[in-house]
Amino acid sequence: MRLGFITDIHEDIQNLEKALSILSNENCDTIICLGDIVGFTIPFYRYIETRDAEECVRLVRENCSVVVSGNHDLYAVKKVPQFKFGFNYTDNWYELDYEVRAKKARNRIWLYEDNELKCHLNDDAKEYLRNLNEIEIREYDNINFLFSHFCYPDFSGSAIYFPREPFHLAKHFDFMKNHNCLISISGHGHPEGVIMIDQNKFRLSGFGNHKLIDEQQWIVIPCVARTSRLNGVTVLDTSEKEFKAISFNSYQASK
Repeated sequence: MRLGFITDIHEDIQNLEKALSILSNENCDTIICLGDIVGFTIPFYRYIETRDAEECVRLVRENCSVVVSGNHDLYAVKKVPQFKFGFNYTDNWYELDYEVRAKKARNRIWLYEDNELKCHLNDDAKEYLRNLNEIEIREYDNINFLFSHFCYPDFSGSAIYFPREPFHLAKHFDFMKNHNCLISISGHGHPEGVIMIDQNKFRLSGFGNHKLIDEQQWIVIPCVARTSRLNGVTVLDTSEKEFKAISFNSYQASK
């Protein structure tokens, strides 16, 4: 089975349309979205005049069979994460003044009002985002996959944290083991290519073709949105156990 992956769209409707076109040309059987459909942060993104959160939600909803929420999706609907990374959110978190929340957060979790533009969504789009889960587990070709925006215990990517060594992911691999998952795939990191981590190695593998190993593995895929980094989509052939990261730049050059 050929699985297509998109993540970190951040309201970039033009690149989302491009991503869906590439995955269609790659003959993907299904498309999976790993979160952050919305959320436009200055100065990281470069398409302020064309961003369209509502249309991005519509296209993801119509084209993706599996969708999980990211930290920006949660913020758009003022929903606190289910997996909280040990942070004590209060029930009225988004009713508190920004300065109060900033003091409580103490650089542990992301706050958004200081640099994120307001997200324009209709009630239907908000309800769709509100009902997304932070994780989804699916089986393809006898392999159990864990899909999320980030890693346990911060599946939404709401904390200011990124692991740098395999041992930092011990709890994530334990979560995978407890749920009988061999492969975990996430977004959030915006790598130029893919980051592939097992319990012994942590490496940025770049764009191109990569073989999966028959051991637990966490894979972080590139973003769709236009930033200062190279971006693109990914395709996983579950029968061949081959993972392909496709750069938008190289795909355009080859056409």
